[in-house]
Amino acid sequence: MKPDFLASFNKAISNEGFISSNPADKGGFTYKGISRTKHQTWLGWKIFDNIYRSQFAAANQSVQLLNRNTTLQNEVIKFYREEFWYKIQGDLLPSQLIADELFESSINLGVSVASEFLQKAINLLNRNTRLYLDIVVDGIIGSQTLTALNKCIAAYSEKLVFNLLNFYQAKCYIEIMERERTQEIFIGWFNRIEVTK
Repeated sequence: MKPDFLASFNKAISNEGFISSNPADKGGFTYKGISRTKHQTWLGWKIFDNIYRSQFAAANQSVQLLNRNTTLQNEVIKFYREEFWYKIQGDLLPSQLIADELFESSINLGVSVASEFLQKAINLLNRNTRLYLDIVVDGIIGSQTLTALNKCIAAYSEKLVFNLLNFYQAKCYIEIMERERTQEIFIGWFNRIEVTK
């Protein structure tokens, strides 16, 4: 059974909040994790602005109106499907667990970085190419990555791959915070790290 995009979306969006404008956040102003700085042409901004700016006196009311606007929420879902799910080949992944993790990491760290985590994990688990050949770590999930992932899961389990993806993600957060002390305020990033038995 192929992974369910909406299941991954609903799980990931819970980490993204609603409206954020933290000066230390390199994404700048965001709505449901969509950065206005990085995605200036997103169609949802026009709808957002019409609702949010017209309700400036009552921020809570604005959030409720934004969340009840079906057109805006459909644009949010469309954005996440096109910008992340399709790029990680979500429909072709062999596991909902791995799809959830790869999708969430892609949103927070970028598709290329999350895809590299997957490729590195697959290569680590091939027993020095005895189970399958190393794949190129290029940050693009294609047929070779998917074939190797299926072999990897057959040899071990989806849980081991899932855990390695989370370890890579945690390592990345640690390195960001060590390199740029201003990013230490985002300690909440570690709430995204999960380990399963």
